[in-house]
This record gives sequence, structure tokens and C-alpha cells, in this order.
Amino acid sequence: MARYAFIDEPRGGVGLEVIAATPEAVIDAAVTALSLFMWDQQRVNETDSREISSYGFERGTALLALLSEVLYRTENDDWVCKRFTLERMEEIPPQEGIHRKQLRLVGRAYGEPFDATRHQRRFPVQAVLLPKLKFKPHEEGWRFYAVLDA
Repeated sequence: MARYAFIDEPRGGVGLEVIAATPEAVIDAAVTALSLFMWDQQRVNETDSREISSYGFERGTALLALLSEVLYRTENDDWVCKRFTLERMEEIPPQEGIHRKQLRLVGRAYGEPFDATRHQRRFPVQAVLLPKLKFKPHEEGWRFYAVLDA
């Protein structure tokens, strides 16, 4: 079972901390926690799903990119996410122009198109920030931490 917390950052923003038994569970819970932070989840249904993917050089940057993709879909596709399920985490070998291996996350986000009469925004999030990013082993499994520009 994953758990998450939102922590006031002294220099601004809100810290998102997720702790779960496996890296995969952390990824699922981080997207769900971001969605919970942004929207009143009692007003969001799972009538639609979308494949969402991201790349990074390791778990932390790949998850940060995934959270950023959820923000992008919210703002540009008028779509509200409720939860996420990771389907694949795969290593991509170095390619021309990219000299390091990458990690690709692919999963399914569940939610629905934005409806201004029903969906209530709790807190706006502009971005997920790179400073203070952590995705490390923890005594309870794995821990992810990032700051939301909220």
C-alpha cells in the first residue's frame, strides 16, 4: 500500500512525497497523488483512459516527465486524471544523439474530459520541479520526492 504526503516547502511550492513497496507502486501513487492535489476527486469519474508515456535517464527523471505529461494533458487536452496504472518500465539503449541509456515509462491514465460544471480544481500546479528530486530505496520500500510549483 502506497502512502503520500504534501509538504510545504520553505522556499515556495509544495513537496510531494510518495512511499511504496516497489518502484512501480510509487509511480502509480505519484500520478494519483498529483491528481488528488489538483482536483476534487469525488467529482472525477473514470469514463475514459489514455496511454501516457515518458522518458528519463533514471526513475526519478522519468517519473518527473510523466507527471509533467499529466499536467500537459490537463491544460492542453482539457482532460482530468483520477488514477494511473504503469504497464511497462523499459530501458532504451543509447541511440544516435543520446549517449546514455534511457528509461521509458508507459501506462494508462484513467479519468474523463474536463467539465467546468462538475470538476472543481483544488490547487493549480504549474510544473513539477527538478531541484530536490529524489527516487531512492527507503526502509519501507521506495521513496519519491519532488516539488510542485503550486
